[in-house]
Amino acid sequence: MSIILNKILELLFRLVLILLALILFEVTDVHAQAGYPPPDEVQALRDIAKEVGKRDWNFSLNPCGNNSNWVTPNPTETYNNTVQCNCSYPRGVCHVIKIFLKGQDLDGVLPPSLAKLPYIKTIDLTRNYLNGTIPPEWASTNLEYLSVTVNRLSGVIPAYLGNITSLVYLELVVDRDGAWRGRIQMWSMGTLLLNMLALGLGRHIFGIHMTPVLV
Repeated sequence: MSIILNKILELLFRLVLILLALILFEVTDVHAQAGYPPPDEVQALRDIAKEVGKRDWNFSLNPCGNNSNWVTPNPTETYNNTVQCNCSYPRGVCHVIKIFLKGQDLDGVLPPSLAKLPYIKTIDLTRNYLNGTIPPEWASTNLEYLSVTVNRLSGVIPAYLGNITSLVYLELVVDRDGAWRGRIQMWSMGTLLLNMLALGLGRHIFGIHMTPVLV
């Protein structure tokens, strides 16, 4: 009789452990569903904020919750503070797909951590005071729209941007002091076919439909 009782108790103990494991899984996974981005994407946003000098994102709020701290209700050509998410994934999980930080007076660098957002399609850092050059990490992204116009960038416009085969629109405009502090390096043939390359020279912005050439 005691053997049967011990077997029953052992079975009940195992069932309790399974139930506890399921409960813990639901608790730890709650922020990766129901309209929230996964924790690794939230951490990526924290890293991006640190790199660009963005000090007013409120991480106690849901970055994908469409609140005014993360979305500008009426953006303009010169100002936009918006993180846009796609929440159509299974279990309601959201993924960051667009970041607009226009006219934010950011004084950091172009953020290497952008590459930590696997679903990012658009980055617009127009009209800031960002320094440095375009990070090599961006070459691993699937960006479609990239604008870094009117900043304080320097160095060569790198050929590794040609690895972003998804890129449709690229805007590289003179910096706040009147000229890009570097030079343009043409794309390697066979690396990328840009549907549009937008280059700003002086006060002029022009779009070119072109096939990259090796020079």
